[in-house]
Amino acid sequence: MRRRPRRLSRCVRIALGLALVVAAIYLLTANGHLLGQDQEFYYRMARSLAHERTFAIEPLVFRGTEIGGARGRDGRFYAQYAPGLPVLLAPIVRVGDSLRERLSIFASYYPWIHEGDGDVPQRVLVSYFNLPLSALTAGLLALLVIRLGYSKSAAVTTGAAFAFGTFAWGQARIIFPEPLQTLLLLCASVLLLRTSARCAWLGGCALALAVLLKVTSILALSAFLFLPAKCNLPLWRRPKIVLGIIAPVLAAIALYGWYNYARFGSFFSTGYTTWGKDPEFSGNALGNPLIGLFGLLFSPGRGLIWYAPLAVIAAIAGRRFYLEQRRVAFAFALLALIWIGAHSFYLAWDAGWGWGPRYLLPVLPFLFCPMAAAWDSGKGRSGCVTLLAAGIVIQLPGALVDFMASGHQALSVFLERAHEHWPYRFTTWRDFTITGSEIVRHSDLLLRGQLDLAWLTFPFRWLRAITFALAAVLFSAGIALLLPPLLTSRRTHNIAWAVSSNTSSAHPHERVNPTPPCP
Repeated sequence: MRRRPRRLSRCVRIALGLALVVAAIYLLTANGHLLGQDQEFYYRMARSLAHERTFAIEPLVFRGTEIGGARGRDGRFYAQYAPGLPVLLAPIVRVGDSLRERLSIFASYYPWIHEGDGDVPQRVLVSYFNLPLSALTAGLLALLVIRLGYSKSAAVTTGAAFAFGTFAWGQARIIFPEPLQTLLLLCASVLLLRTSARCAWLGGCALALAVLLKVTSILALSAFLFLPAKCNLPLWRRPKIVLGIIAPVLAAIALYGWYNYARFGSFFSTGYTTWGKDPEFSGNALGNPLIGLFGLLFSPGRGLIWYAPLAVIAAIAGRRFYLEQRRVAFAFALLALIWIGAHSFYLAWDAGWGWGPRYLLPVLPFLFCPMAAAWDSGKGRSGCVTLLAAGIVIQLPGALVDFMASGHQALSVFLERAHEHWPYRFTTWRDFTITGSEIVRHSDLLLRGQLDLAWLTFPFRWLRAITFALAAVLFSAGIALLLPPLLTSRRTHNIAWAVSSNTSSAHPHERVNPTPPCP
């Protein structure tokens, strides 16, 4: 009984160590600025909350039309976005306010759009928000892999592959809600996996917070109910557990409805518009699901297979993963099918300017779990290493180049060659042609030396010194946590979640957890 806490602490050390290493490298690729419509809206909402305690903001105007929201019942402008992310950014804005005088030097050199010199320090601090969250997601994914019974090396490889071999790296530099949504959904799955009725509400709270961050998180609820409970039965067969999960989610939906009512006088009105005209979630927002599905998975400009090539290994290892983790594999596969299927119906499935299929980021960790089975089998290790190296090379342009600069360059190239691509709109050309692909466009800017790194862009030696010093400390601490567990004698399974070969109900290949019967 004394050994289990030690082993559990080793799992946490591995997860924390990996998160620190990822955070160190992510810190070196931070851009230190905000640019783009969505980031501007989120920042303005956070600033309004911090200073005026309201979600009302000054609108952005495009060709004489207010975009990104609508006028509320009080006549003020409200953005179309959910309240979760601005609420979390507001304290960072307050910290920036307190440091405004000390960081006023940023105002003397700021090449991006801003609203006066007074808000530059706040914008710089906010730009770092998603970096530690994405690093924690990599660590939490490693913890999930260990909980499923795979080796420590498989856990670290899977977490590192998510962090550096997928578009999660480029998305960590941008203030979108998806990185935090990914962390919350992964946290919910870890809490709900083999949970008890007493702890189920924690997983429900994580899912509820994800709903307040982005309402599409509700798509994960049905899939999570198929995860195994502590007694190895699916969660949906335990009424107390189901109640513990659903109650916080219902509270979050009610709070979201009140948020809408307070702004627009309707529980269902979000203010979501397309360039200030048609609601995006009406019939006008529905597209051809076959186009959306192909675009999300295989298109040159947004295809998952190009921005996360290790998904190929995960797909190949899916059968083995299912044989070893039947209930978990079914739940994760169901989540991926629901998530990808729902977003393929969305007309704007490509998520606008950015890096990779952003809407698929929240399910990416679940798609990567079979990679651990491939790594532990030994046969798939060479493929994992090869595709991981390829993934890192692909992600470097997204991690080092400004996605808005890439978008403007792509638009210029498209206009210059419009006579050659007359049947295409710009988004179609960008998403479905190799020339328009953002991998190509980002790579072109990278080869021209147009790097978008805070420590390189801002001409302050102290910023460069602080960045490298902090990165060195984080990296050293992470390695110190990772090495001892990885250098210990290798065991095929973690004892706490070991294989029970004597369990008659188990499949010969299935990893079985020694769990008590349901009461």
